[in-house]
Amino acid sequence: MEVNHVYMSPKQYSEATGNKIGIEEIKRLCRIGRIPCEMTKKGYYKIKVYKDNCVSREEYDRVIKENNELKQLLKTINNISNYKEG
Repeated sequence: MEVNHVYMSPKQYSEATGNKIGIEEIKRLCRIGRIPCEMTKKGYYKIKVYKDNCVSREEYDRVIKENNELKQLLKTINNISNYKEG
């Protein structure tokens, strides 16, 4: 089975973004949980990056849940806008 992700160091991640985010900022975002990552036994951050437009199962589930909530909200708004008194 083919692996659909690679692990990058903060430096590699910065380079992959065209250096738009600095290495120290990436480390800070890892530290506060804004960039999902794992830490090696030696204390280095490794950022999981999915290949070929793949996403993690957790991200997929989150998007599906959000989509269902938004569909329900739209149904509610539609019902309210079509409500007729009397």
